[in-house]
Amino acid sequence: MIQSNINIVVLEPSDGMTLTNGETYSKKVYLGITDLAENWVEVPDAEVPEEMVQEVETDEADFDTVGRIMMGVEA
Repeated sequence: MIQSNINIVVLEPSDGMTLTNGETYSKKVYLGITDLAENWVEVPDAEVPEEMVQEVETDEADFDTVGRIMMGVEA
């Protein structure tokens, strides 16, 4: 039997802020195995480029998808 444990790191910005790595802007970031929290910074919502603003609906199934992607299993 093989047992694997994964640690999922989720970053969320403070109120009125958005996370960015210089290319991507997000209200929630699931770090990949090669990413570091230090690669992300908070910027005020007002500084997010208009073309980057998009509302996305999510549900609990998304968490499962993220876990599968992080483990290298097709979603």
